[in-house]
Amino acid sequence: MTVVVPLVLGQVSRRFLRDWLERRKPPFGVISSLVLLMIIYTTFCETFSNPDIELDHLSLLLITFIIFCIQLSFMLLTFVFSTQKQSGFTPADTVAIMFCATHKSLTLGIPMLKIVFEGYEHLSLISVPLLIYHPAQILLGSILVPTIKSWMNSRQKGVKLTDLQPI
Repeated sequence: MTVVVPLVLGQVSRRFLRDWLERRKPPFGVISSLVLLMIIYTTFCETFSNPDIELDHLSLLLITFIIFCIQLSFMLLTFVFSTQKQSGFTPADTVAIMFCATHKSLTLGIPMLKIVFEGYEHLSLISVPLLIYHPAQILLGSILVPTIKSWMNSRQKGVKLTDLQPI
């Protein structure tokens, strides 16, 4: 019922609200960004304001290093597998795969942690890697964009439009 009722209500109300929403054009992008920022902020505050968290600077640095290595490994693996000849992916597909397959958000991880570890006294300690992973993927992505863009542009010059397979 928790899935069916909201789904049915959403589909029914969609018929009545569609025209109004198209005329008003609410700023859904801004709203979703603000909700994401609120989730990140509250999680960060809950994690680091907890007096029971025993996380020294060396441990935090080690966790950060491991997370950067994991993120780079995932991006490298997706790059290697999607650039193989038999994969059939274009350079633009490879870039999309690299970023979409490896990037996850706090909005996915934090609610799952809160559900799975509900009532666990060290929940804030468990959420530290996730708090580091999110900014790490943004930072690595912004650092790698120029290199990946030049790679994609050089490879796309060699790809003819007739070589592309329809989906």
